[in-house]
Amino acid sequence: MKLILTGAKGNLGRHIRKNTESEIFPVSRADWVTLDKIKADQYQAIIHCAYDLKNNLHSSFESVLDSNVMTTAKALRICKEKGIPKFIFISSCSVYGNSTNTDEDSHCSPITMNGFIKLFNEELIKSYCIKNNINFLILRAFNSYGGFDSFSVVQKIIDCAKNNKNFTLYNDGISERDFIHINDLAKIVCMLYEMDIQNEIINIGSGSSVKIIEILRHVELKFGKFEVKKSYNDSEILYSRANLTKINNLIDYRYINLLEYISDL
Repeated sequence: MKLILTGAKGNLGRHIRKNTESEIFPVSRADWVTLDKIKADQYQAIIHCAYDLKNNLHSSFESVLDSNVMTTAKALRICKEKGIPKFIFISSCSVYGNSTNTDEDSHCSPITMNGFIKLFNEELIKSYCIKNNINFLILRAFNSYGGFDSFSVVQKIIDCAKNNKNFTLYNDGISERDFIHINDLAKIVCMLYEMDIQNEIINIGSGSSVKIIEILRHVELKFGKFEVKKSYNDSEILYSRANLTKINNLIDYRYINLLEYISDL
């Protein structure tokens, strides 16, 4: 297959390129203008990974909307104009909000700006693709870690331990998250885009949850004690775990275990 990959220099983009035998046209921030020059009917799919996690909506309003909404609109337009039959979007578990029901057909109630933007993108993609006869695949990724990660709580705890910096632990670390290694996430994305799956939303996670305090304790066992400051956040989601019923009917996969990953560092 010949694919266009946006966000090609990001953590997930790099790992997709490493795990696929498909011919990739990589698109980073400086390359968007080149998409208008590609030939019609040359590519079979766009994988849209590009997303801005660095900038805050309140401080960089136009930049965040341009990076996280307008890029989706541009990629969809390219699909239509260049006859690209498939659009794959990397969404997020943040669309579920506080709900413990992560069935893909359940009602989404995001509580963060990231969740609202991802859900808006999903609705935009569904509407545009159905109207223009483009096959879409929306992949709701749960909490990734590893690789070139600088955002996850896992990496933040590891960095604090390695560099003897303070770590702020919210709500005594009782919150539970479903963590998936970035290489597992990339491999599964590559497996799914090659399948004949029509207009679906699919969760990608490990299917198990780990408390933040348990991660911290494992990191301390590996690297030694470091200073931990406690704080409270009323808006923090207490529990999140991927419902993998749908994806388990499509693939058989053994995931990297987070705590074993920490022990092997």
